[in-house]
Amino acid sequence: MSDTENPTIMVTVYGKPKKKKTSDMLAAFPTALCFGVPSALTLVAQNELGFTPSVYPTPPQTLQELVPLLDHVVRSGLAAQYGAIIIDDASHICDRSMLAWHDEAPLGKSGKKDKFYAYQQLNKYLLVLSGMARHMGVHLAFTFHERLPGTNAEGVYCPGGPNVPSRNQTETLPSWCDINVRAQVDPTYPDPWFPGTYFCDPTSPDWVTGDRTGVCWTKTPGNLREILRASAGGYKLARVAGLEWQDDVADELAAKLVEGVSVPEAIKQIADAHKKVEQIHLRWACQDGIARATLLKRKARNLFDLGQKDEPVKSSVALPPPPSIS
Repeated sequence: MSDTENPTIMVTVYGKPKKKKTSDMLAAFPTALCFGVPSALTLVAQNELGFTPSVYPTPPQTLQELVPLLDHVVRSGLAAQYGAIIIDDASHICDRSMLAWHDEAPLGKSGKKDKFYAYQQLNKYLLVLSGMARHMGVHLAFTFHERLPGTNAEGVYCPGGPNVPSRNQTETLPSWCDINVRAQVDPTYPDPWFPGTYFCDPTSPDWVTGDRTGVCWTKTPGNLREILRASAGGYKLARVAGLEWQDDVADELAAKLVEGVSVPEAIKQIADAHKKVEQIHLRWACQDGIARATLLKRKARNLFDLGQKDEPVKSSVALPPPPSIS
């Protein structure tokens, strides 16, 4: 199958802890094979989305373990069965790799360990990983913690980005990805459960971000599934078996919001019409619908209207907290 028949994407989402990076990756690719802490990934998926993810039972701790493992799951056909691979907390994997390489570093002429060895290995393995990603035939998504803007060893200012041990890689790694965005919280985003957005501005001197799909902007809904759906990429985005109805509900809610119905009223109407489904699954569909409407409104704007764009205003009407599922 050609890339045009089954297009895939490489994504990096970075940000401070607890900004819904992991849950959004799982929501975008719920059938993915996940590499990360099994208990953490399972807890997030079950509590936030109401399903149990497929998590590799013995997760790789370093890049030295990750790269050959990815090669194995791709060559064996295992990756194709899942359609996507999620690597959660890649910052931790890079840090563990550096510790191992520091220990393995050869001695130089001075009799001391080569201080550049670990960085050379980091560059090598990340480059191999990026090359593999283009030939996997499945989506590949990373979560990273963020590295703040600062100066390198030469005193040159460097923008912030994914937290990797090398300042150079903070800027190089995103260039390999189709989407590279920063997760943040924006109180004006009209999702009553979590106002998460993605910052994307390639002109920013402070943060490395970018989006080849052309969908993202400085305050994009923090919903990777809907970003990919809104693009012209034609990406295949699976749903959890039995939850295919979520797209119909998202369409239903988005239509109401585009017509001008308020978010609380539209959600109430949806909840009243779908009382027989699990509330946690309905909430997921509603959050997709809110993001879908926001992206539809943005897409409808005239490309030649260069005036200041108004950002969505969050409703002042308080909604109940997310439902608890026994």
